[in-house]
Amino acid sequence: MILTIGNTKGGVGKSTIACNLAVTAAYNGQSVLLIDADIQASSLAFRATREKNDIQAMAVTTPTLHKDLIKLSSFDVIIVDSGGRDNAVFRSAIMACDTLVIPCLPSQVDFWAASDVIEILKEARVYKDITAFFLLNQVVPNTNLGKEAKEAIKDFNVPLLSTAINSRVAYKNSFGQGMGVIEYSDSKASKEVRSLYGELFGG
Repeated sequence: MILTIGNTKGGVGKSTIACNLAVTAAYNGQSVLLIDADIQASSLAFRATREKNDIQAMAVTTPTLHKDLIKLSSFDVIIVDSGGRDNAVFRSAIMACDTLVIPCLPSQVDFWAASDVIEILKEARVYKDITAFFLLNQVVPNTNLGKEAKEAIKDFNVPLLSTAINSRVAYKNSFGQGMGVIEYSDSKASKEVRSLYGELFGG
């Protein structure tokens, strides 16, 4: 399975989501390749910091992902961390994937900004059947922002995942140590990522 975590808007937590899913997939016994398609290279920095050798990672910042990843079918899971801009590399990352996850902050403005991604997805679906989901990320509990976002999503023909990722310090702290939150000391964050993994991978 090739999973792309992508949004043309920056600051929505793509690398954090990608790396946590990679760690969780490896924990569940899958062979994992993490592709960093962003020139900021946050996912590569995560892998370089990580002590465990359970995830392979490489950078691909050329618009050839949809061709190159076909040759890497020996992995159970390939997770692509795609950069926050509409360019040829981003479009190639969408064309490469079986499933696209679009992380969004919980506000109408962020979902409106995702319209660019939806247009790119529509173009890609002319050539390939791609499953896509929105993911609410950095949610502040007990606020109305999540409700507003759920209203805004009705304008798109892309479903919202049941799992939401809340705003927790554990995500930043664990990332800086090259760890997934399932390995960290925050049971609530761990539960969120396990739930997300279950929705996407059925496990």
